[in-house]
Amino acid sequence: MAQKLVNPDSATQIREIIRQTTNERQSQSGRVSMTDGRHFAFAAVPLPDGNALFTMVDVTDSTRIEAALRERAAALEAADRVKTDFVANMSYELRTPLTSIGGFAEMLGAGYGGKLSPKAADYVAAMLEAVGRLSKLINDVLDLTTGDASGVALERERIDVAGLCRTAIETARPRAEEKAQKLELEVASTAGFLLGDVRRIRESIEHVLGNAIAYTDRKGRILVEAGGNEEAAVIRISDNGSGIAAKDLPRVFNRFDRIVEEGVRGEAALGLGLPLTRQFIEAHGGTVELESKKGKGTKVTLTIPREIK
Repeated sequence: MAQKLVNPDSATQIREIIRQTTNERQSQSGRVSMTDGRHFAFAAVPLPDGNALFTMVDVTDSTRIEAALRERAAALEAADRVKTDFVANMSYELRTPLTSIGGFAEMLGAGYGGKLSPKAADYVAAMLEAVGRLSKLINDVLDLTTGDASGVALERERIDVAGLCRTAIETARPRAEEKAQKLELEVASTAGFLLGDVRRIRESIEHVLGNAIAYTDRKGRILVEAGGNEEAAVIRISDNGSGIAAKDLPRVFNRFDRIVEEGVRGEAALGLGLPLTRQFIEAHGGTVELESKKGKGTKVTLTIPREIK
């Protein structure tokens, strides 16, 4: 065998394995590669009559499949890194012209170019609103791409959980009112305070609320519950919307993935909200749990430690 092995020393090892199996009654196994490209898995097993059984199984095909799968996985990881870097770089490049557009629009609105007619003022206001939405989307994309690679840098502030929920709800309320939805808050006495990054946690709540509003029909109901225990604050957002099919549940936290539904636009349509929420909450040492059934609504629970560990 030695002349046909990629590593001739393996023949000595096989001979020693057979000796141990025969004399010391120990089962042994391993794998060898031949110079002609074949691969064999071998096993030596002691027999009751004092002899040993040595077997070799040709595993060339399975070895090639394993190698191909490893190469494919490496290629997919490299492609994902390239895509992530491209999105991050493009987002940075978009910031500069967007800042200029927003700045000039603010100057026009302030009258630096002369007094505007009512219609022109409406146009400038629409420009500023669009700039604000696009800036938020760019910031979300940057958080999602750079935070995944280098970790999320967190501030440490004392946060009133009930007040934070109220702020997030008031931010989301105009969108809910457009669909005549009820947006309600229930605060338990256990909500209390926590130490964390107030902006990241507020945005996490807003992302979930945005999804709930987007995927809930007109006149639907969205409930935010705030509570907790000594170790963690718990914020639960539930709705009576369309829900998510069981086959789609594994995808809800995938970056830039989304559940296609007619009429859903913006951040929810881009699939940014839940991945960002999980990234922010897990950076605090917390968890995000989602429960949903098609046609029965969705419930998202954010559990956030009282202090960042």
